[in-house]
Amino acid sequence: MSKLLSRAEVALENAEHNYSRIQIDDCYIDACCYNLQQSIEFSLKFLVEMTGQQYAENHDIRANINILNKADYHVSFEKELRNMASTLYCWETESRYKDSFVAVIEDVEEAFGYAKALLAEAESKILRK
Repeated sequence: MSKLLSRAEVALENAEHNYSRIQIDDCYIDACCYNLQQSIEFSLKFLVEMTGQQYAENHDIRANINILNKADYHVSFEKELRNMASTLYCWETESRYKDSFVAVIEDVEEAFGYAKALLAEAESKILRK
């Protein structure tokens, strides 16, 4: 299995664990957000690799979606993921470094849906090979 795909799975597992503990300390929601962003990023990068392209070597969700589109590949919830890309980008750094970071639970739950769907889509690519 691709290391990117393994990283996506582990990041999602970590996010789920962190989310289950958010009542204990705000640091858990911060870690959850970071891990959700990472899971989505790694899944997209894996999908880019599967199209034979080079993924963007940054944390820009939109950049990797654009690469997928140029390879004539579209994720089913692309528009929604593009709309959330700025939030996800903030989660990559702000959740780890800014004491003022605050996450909206609805955004976190929405991101869980995208992370799980992307991971399932990426895993299905392995099964089809």
